[in-house]
Amino acid sequence: MSPTTIFWPTDLVEPGFCFGWRRPALCVAGRLTVDTISEAKAAVEIVSASPEYRSLRNVCGQDPVIFGKFTCERKQKITVPIFHFPVPKDYIVVYYYRHLPTTLRFYSLEALRLDYHAQERHSASVSTEPSALDYAAFHVSVSSPGINDMVVDQFNAAHSVEGLLQNYLNPSEPLLKTDILWTIFDVSWKKFSPLLALFSSFLTAFCNAPILLSFVLKDISAIVQQIDVRAEQADFFAAEVSQLRNRGMTPTSLYSARYISFFNTVWLLLNDITIGSAIGSFLCDNHIVLASMLNSMIDNVLIQWVQWVLHWLDSWPAGLKLNTELSRFYSQTFIDLIAMWGRVLQWIAPHLPAIMYFFGVASWGGATFSISLFSDLLAILTAHIYVCYFVSNAVYARLLTTAGSLWNIFRGKRYNALRNRTDTWEYDIDQLLFGTILFTLLAFLFPTVLVYYSLFALLRLAIILVQACLETQLAFMNHFPLFALMLRVKDPWRLPGGMYFILGRDEHDLVIESQPVPFSSIFFQYIRLSARLGSHYNPLRLLGRLLAGKLLEPIPRYSIRYSKSTEKQE
Repeated sequence: MSPTTIFWPTDLVEPGFCFGWRRPALCVAGRLTVDTISEAKAAVEIVSASPEYRSLRNVCGQDPVIFGKFTCERKQKITVPIFHFPVPKDYIVVYYYRHLPTTLRFYSLEALRLDYHAQERHSASVSTEPSALDYAAFHVSVSSPGINDMVVDQFNAAHSVEGLLQNYLNPSEPLLKTDILWTIFDVSWKKFSPLLALFSSFLTAFCNAPILLSFVLKDISAIVQQIDVRAEQADFFAAEVSQLRNRGMTPTSLYSARYISFFNTVWLLLNDITIGSAIGSFLCDNHIVLASMLNSMIDNVLIQWVQWVLHWLDSWPAGLKLNTELSRFYSQTFIDLIAMWGRVLQWIAPHLPAIMYFFGVASWGGATFSISLFSDLLAILTAHIYVCYFVSNAVYARLLTTAGSLWNIFRGKRYNALRNRTDTWEYDIDQLLFGTILFTLLAFLFPTVLVYYSLFALLRLAIILVQACLETQLAFMNHFPLFALMLRVKDPWRLPGGMYFILGRDEHDLVIESQPVPFSSIFFQYIRLSARLGSHYNPLRLLGRLLAGKLLEPIPRYSIRYSKSTEKQE
């Protein structure tokens, strides 16, 4: 028969009446300094019936009980408890650390999920009481004699339960102190939050203003999208401040994830504004020079160089003989379209210094604002290339569809629209002859169409890659786990990723230690983001879309945007 395990706090070294839980394992939570055991039992019964203990009951699985009186003895540099109440003859003491709730240190069998919204959704789906705040407490079997989620929750709740009992015995002692900084901030926030909520609702309404068809303004503009992110961050701050201020008996694991998420967002915002201020100062101080360089690049690369390439393709480059009439039609049409857009850009050119200065001023709102503005500017400056790509892609896709239909004719097949499949079909000789004529025409025209399509498809791909770099940088600045990374280095106990045993000073004693969370859990946003970016910008996927004549589009911004927004949509 295996020995009984008694979990004992390492800081419990003074004599008194010990209390705790008997199931799923014998776990001692703390001690009471009272004269008689009847007083200790009365205090436990009253506290167990209090509203404050309700959420802790859901976490711990049952009410605490008084085990009896104990004393401590010093042996080989370790304090060993001596029990003055009936205990199993064969037992082993395993020590664990009790942490103050204010330190936000706790044990966990699994890595801390910084995505605390997922914890709350899971908790709501399994809980039957509104006060049940911990999602893990409903998965354990109370008959398990080893360490499971409920035992770990008892470790984490031990100091809180002792605080409730001490508060009952000594009402002058506060139950759970909150940093005075939160108190000052909360008073100021109550006056400021209504104005912030009003401003946030105004920004949200502006960003969701409908435009053409079923689109809204934030769907077509990166800067409007980032403004919408700022509005949601303001709502997030307003909601989280009250949650952090009124902690109550919220389990440390859930509160810690919320705390880390809140301050990580604060740090990201402050760093964003700091970097944006430096960028804004640079743009404002050099707006004339930068505008001149930008104007030169627009004229030389986006207008003249593209027109030169079109003239070059129309003159049979490298001995590539294209269809003369179709090539002339393509080149002249696209050259005229580019020239027309060039005149529009020439009208904008005198205003480029003012535009660059405006970008510098807007960058004081954050580096993400400057990145978003340059992303929108790139989309506007290359609008003519997108139009040329769209036209050439439409012709190329139509020729591919026609070639597929002719291939079915030569194979004696026909597409059945009613059954959505290809069936065998016998064609007449005149149909086959007509198909042969069309195939000959297609064979002569296709190389010309392919050449011009390849030009604008490659240009479009290059622009998308630049936009992808900007969007990726934008997403990284909105997701970087700066605060969590600092905690991982400074205080790993606040980011637990598991548990392990070590031998105490006496080789027969075991102490439970916390395994720090792995970096993969800290960078969970980056892992999601990398997966989405990798799947969308997969080279094989892009090559397949190019060959199939499908439009190349940048990744939707909502799939890589601010985490809270993504969670709401998911």
